[in-house]
Amino acid sequence: MVDISIRSIQTTNMILSSLSLVILVIGTIAEKWIELKLEAKKITINHSPWMLCCITTWPEDDLEVVRIMMILTLSLSFLLNLVLGMEFTYLIPQSKYIHFITAFLSFLTGILLLSALLLYHHKLRQGQSVYYSSYKITWIPYTAYVIVTFFVTCGILSILNSLQFVKHFTCLNIINKSDRECNEVPQSGDSIKVISTADPSIKPRSIVRLHSVSVKGDVLDKSPPVQVRRVTWAL
Repeated sequence: MVDISIRSIQTTNMILSSLSLVILVIGTIAEKWIELKLEAKKITINHSPWMLCCITTWPEDDLEVVRIMMILTLSLSFLLNLVLGMEFTYLIPQSKYIHFITAFLSFLTGILLLSALLLYHHKLRQGQSVYYSSYKITWIPYTAYVIVTFFVTCGILSILNSLQFVKHFTCLNIINKSDRECNEVPQSGDSIKVISTADPSIKPRSIVRLHSVSVKGDVLDKSPPVQVRRVTWAL
């Protein structure tokens, strides 16, 4: 298994989320999402889900839900990019909960944008042959589908980042625990070592016992009693 560094995953997430936010902002400014062709007047009208109105004959209330979903998508994309930026610059602590939050925001934003695009196309098909004769899709909706893949990729990378963080944190805990156990475990008791507290330069003390021996006869009168020493070494 290829060990991907946490920093490289964060960099990829930042690039994808920033591109998604920039394209969404461009999509709010651009009006040419769809080209509506009116058969009666033989003219073409540009339309986008951000427009409040374009045709008086097409009730815009049907697109209000799509517009709200697009606004929520833009807000969540901005929030996701902010969290990823703070995580990348270490303004918030690195933890598995932050990675799970970014993964949740990524998946939620991608699902919400995909739902808004599918609902928008469904409304276009409903309005065809009723309010306009045909419509043509430009490059912007296709780019929005690419953004959905960006958000899903950010979510997958955030989960992978969380797994990498948990793996590294677990390895550090195991190493620290092993070091503590090595320091606390005493030496093996298979061999017995006798440790002498006495200084080897000091000679052992001797026990001296004095015995008085009396000599019989005239020897006692002529000489003083002789003391015989018996030395016993105490080891």
